[in-house]
Amino acid sequence: MLESISGIASRVIVNDNAPDPSPHADTLAASRFGRENRLIVDRTPFSSFSTARNVCLQRHDELVAGEWVAFIDADEVHGARVRRIAARLDRLPPAYDAVDGYTWHFFGSFDYYTSIERRMMFFRFRPGLRWEGAVHERLLGLGGKRIALPYVYAHYGHTLEPRRHAEKGRHYSSLGAPGNVLGEDELERFDVERYFEPVYPRLLRFTGAHPAAAAVTLERLRHDLRHDHALTERVVRTQPVGIKARNFARKLNYEMRWRAREFSALARKLAG
Repeated sequence: MLESISGIASRVIVNDNAPDPSPHADTLAASRFGRENRLIVDRTPFSSFSTARNVCLQRHDELVAGEWVAFIDADEVHGARVRRIAARLDRLPPAYDAVDGYTWHFFGSFDYYTSIERRMMFFRFRPGLRWEGAVHERLLGLGGKRIALPYVYAHYGHTLEPRRHAEKGRHYSSLGAPGNVLGEDELERFDVERYFEPVYPRLLRFTGAHPAAAAVTLERLRHDLRHDHALTERVVRTQPVGIKARNFARKLNYEMRWRAREFSALARKLAG
């Protein structure tokens, strides 16, 4: 993630709420932002996702850090086009407060995704902005317009090892999110195929290119998670023709949705 935004951000503010000692500390320090003293790490304990994001907003305000904020989670990776987009934000009329892109939501491997969803990438900072909601939070206080660009980047939050995925599901459930939740006693041994059964029928084959910034990490994880990825491949390949036909239509619909942003002259001007 950090490498993919190294050319667009003057500094990065991270809320690292992992227990001490943080498993992320070395990675953060070794990043270009860490080496160039452009990294600010806040160690506030986790209570909710909105609280973590609000800590970063507060630090940004204290630093008078700049007009535009790039919003990105640790499991998201941008492509090279984001640099052109960031460089053109000053062309956006004052009436606009947010710039959205779209994300592939990868699941179960790096060869399948469940959907392409609209996602905020940049917002214009002003005092009084705040995030609300323990999970699937939203930013309050943006009074201006939003524009969506014909640009898609990667979200890898659901490509975890199955146990970690199940633990993440338990964590989200504790914050009020719905979902298939395993009990603590089930985490050591559970039927992965049955656990992911509700999601498999929605998987769409990825035929694009992953962001270059993720290449080294993906190569390592493809090896480490090869058995889990093989299960996903087997299940999808043996699905009935009806499911495959429906997913062909879904994939086409997602593609048309984000590509339609090309019809906006302003969106084309920003996206390049």
